[in-house]
Amino acid sequence: MPSLPTSFSSTVLVVDDEPVVLELFRRILGSRDMEVRTARNAEEAFALIDREEFGCVLADKNLPGLDGIEIVRRIRQVQPYCACIVMTAYASTASAVEALRLGAVDYLEKPFDDLDRIAARVDDAVKAMRDEYDRQVLLAKLRVVQGSESPQNDAPDDETLVEPPIGPERTTPLEIVEAREHHATAELRRRSLHLLSRLVAIKSAGREVLLSGEALLEDVRELRRAGGGPSAELEQIERKLEEHLALVRHAQSR
Repeated sequence: MPSLPTSFSSTVLVVDDEPVVLELFRRILGSRDMEVRTARNAEEAFALIDREEFGCVLADKNLPGLDGIEIVRRIRQVQPYCACIVMTAYASTASAVEALRLGAVDYLEKPFDDLDRIAARVDDAVKAMRDEYDRQVLLAKLRVVQGSESPQNDAPDDETLVEPPIGPERTTPLEIVEAREHHATAELRRRSLHLLSRLVAIKSAGREVLLSGEALLEDVRELRRAGGGPSAELEQIERKLEEHLALVRHAQSR
């Protein structure tokens, strides 16, 4: 099974033996800020597919030599996060079913009557495939987190999260929800332990402050008694110390 790509490509590959069709798609998709590559036959398409990642491939079914169905078959094997759309001037139910069975997401009939609508369908196909890729990346990260909670595994570093060590298998919405719930529970547990350790440290420090403050207060009172008379400055220091110690005792009792 192919590994999960490190990034998603929105580039569209158009495969057709008619130059006018290639130029047409180059213009209408380019007007939507989509990067477009073209090929005149399956051989040229395969060469590009082996070198580059694509977000969508539009392939004419009736190409000379290997047809568009074979292109769909190849792209689904090597680039599972690439949407496939088949085009044909001779549509048939059998060919449409075969294309969809192999993983094509759409089927366009020539001549194209609404170019804006076709461009929107291509754009939607790319966005849907990007969403699927993003879901798989999320699941990959969650599986890494799940593995890190096992005693025999160390915690993952950032590089592990960027390049998940799994393949792009399909998952159900329920699996996604369960993975997110597990991750959220693990994160809550980690944060709770961290907060508990902080509270223990604060309470320990509070006891030390309390003991030091009480000793200092006693020294101030001893100075007042040794002075033989009232001292406004010492009285103010004593009052402040008593207020602060009262706050510390209150915090310690919670």
